[in-house]
Amino acid sequence: MKWMNKCLKKLDELEEYPEYYDREIQEIRMEKKDESFNGTNMNVSISSNINLWYTACILLLSFLANKSTHAQRTPTISYISQEQIKDIGGTVEFECSVQYAKEYSVQWTKTDGEPVFLSSGSTLVMRDSRFALRYEPSASTYRLQIKDIQETDAGTYTCQVVISVVNKVSANVKLSVRRPPVISDNSTQSLVASEGSEVQMECYASGYPTPTITWRRENNAILPTGNYI
Repeated sequence: MKWMNKCLKKLDELEEYPEYYDREIQEIRMEKKDESFNGTNMNVSISSNINLWYTACILLLSFLANKSTHAQRTPTISYISQEQIKDIGGTVEFECSVQYAKEYSVQWTKTDGEPVFLSSGSTLVMRDSRFALRYEPSASTYRLQIKDIQETDAGTYTCQVVISVVNKVSANVKLSVRRPPVISDNSTQSLVASEGSEVQMECYASGYPTPTITWRRENNAILPTGNYI
């Protein structure tokens, strides 16, 4: 029958499952060379040729279906580091673990504004001695390290698995860099006012985390907080 011939032809293509057929007892054994089929070595012995090849085909189709399902699994990112807050001059390490991504490129990029391409696979692309990449094959983990952190390093870092030009699996981690508070030159420096008149003094400060602004008088007494005193 044609379907049997097709099945047998495909069966012959699986070199790791050689066939041994004994015409006298009409018996076939399919023995895997290296590792077991679904966890156990398998022997098939059936007197009927029809049932024999039918069973063989069922086993073959099951094997191919399992192989196809595994091959078609969508890559995923199983772990990404949480947001990091670091001091200027410090060191940070981001971790990205992936699954089912052996056949795809895993990349690190800095995605604030114009994307900055940092790495591809186990290769560091960023030409900056402060950056380093470490790949752990056993855990499918890509670790991006930044030393001597600068204020410009703050932003969002993306780990992505590139499936195609338009299809990517990605996860983000944010790096915030602590900056000491600085009072802006736009703040009020001095005022001359008449008694009983209303004046407005302004204070602007920047830094990370956002600084808290308080006012004090000459005697060091803390004034009430709020928009008006």
